[in-house]
Amino acid sequence: MLGVSSMREGLPSLPPRVTCRQILFGQRDQRFLAARAGQLQAYFGALLRHIPYVDQCEALHEFLCSPDVASMGYEALLDLAEAVGDAPTSDPPVTRSEIEALPLRGQGAQPSASAASAASWCPICQEELEADGDIRVLPCGHEYHFGCISQWVQLKNRCCVCQGMAVIPSPSAQSVDK
Repeated sequence: MLGVSSMREGLPSLPPRVTCRQILFGQRDQRFLAARAGQLQAYFGALLRHIPYVDQCEALHEFLCSPDVASMGYEALLDLAEAVGDAPTSDPPVTRSEIEALPLRGQGAQPSASAASAASWCPICQEELEADGDIRVLPCGHEYHFGCISQWVQLKNRCCVCQGMAVIPSPSAQSVDK
């Protein structure tokens, strides 16, 4: 049983969530990602060794390793997120007026180089971003349908693509919080 007896033996500790390399070079740095993947594989291997019954070990391995996120649809990703749960964020809440203040495509807002070279699809709904639609550009340059991003940032104020802050709070909103 993975209860008290395993805790006495000492479960393996999680790899660090933040490293110097991540801070210096960002979360998309290839060396950071490779090192993090290796650390997580070692952690899961050590964790699986703490489970005394093969069927439990296989079930845990299946749960941890089976989701093929790259081929999952939007609804399946939502179901997975609901099953796993959200990590708490310290992002301040975003008001409707701050979301509406996001620049429209073509009105001074420039998409990022990666967004410009990618297909013109909304990362949230996977529908085409039509030229005459209400398309908003985040500070990172990624583009979204206004309806999609306005719902998303109320849940998590992060870009779905790069995890950059989606709506930067106004200074007056920050001073009210303090």
